[in-house]
Amino acid sequence: MFHARIFATDEKYRKKMFKPCAEDRPLVVQFAANDPDYLLQAAKFVQDDCDAVDINCGCPQGIAKRGNYGAYLLEQADVIISLVERLHKELSIPVTVKIRCLKTEEDTLALVKRIEAAGASMVTVHGRLKEHNKERIVAANYDIIKRIKQTLKIPVIANGGISTFKDV
Repeated sequence: MFHARIFATDEKYRKKMFKPCAEDRPLVVQFAANDPDYLLQAAKFVQDDCDAVDINCGCPQGIAKRGNYGAYLLEQADVIISLVERLHKELSIPVTVKIRCLKTEEDTLALVKRIEAAGASMVTVHGRLKEHNKERIVAANYDIIKRIKQTLKIPVIANGGISTFKDV
């Protein structure tokens, strides 16, 4: 996960953090962002060297809270939609989004429908709330991921709670 603003504005950061090679394909580059302009600038730097750009709306860490990105955007759906729409309209590669669940199934389903309508080609769902982090980890909610899959036309990837082959 790269910080979009820093990636867009700091050539030294970009060169240090992103060194693609042919063996890395297929490759999806993930950004943390809350500003469509910085995100687009960052994504333009990688679009010729990757197969998709992912917007991380699932990171629950304190740094994401301080930076107002990751899972802390989940309650700011309009920001997420502006990010997806901007990339979808202006990139030559697909845009994907990683989320966590919202407090209610209805809110989660409403959000993913908007993400799909905005132009996302795929959604990855970490089956927990942003509050389920570190010492408060609970089992992933695969039922909501199933409902999301039944609701959307785009691919849905389940994320979280898979530790062993038996879990798969």
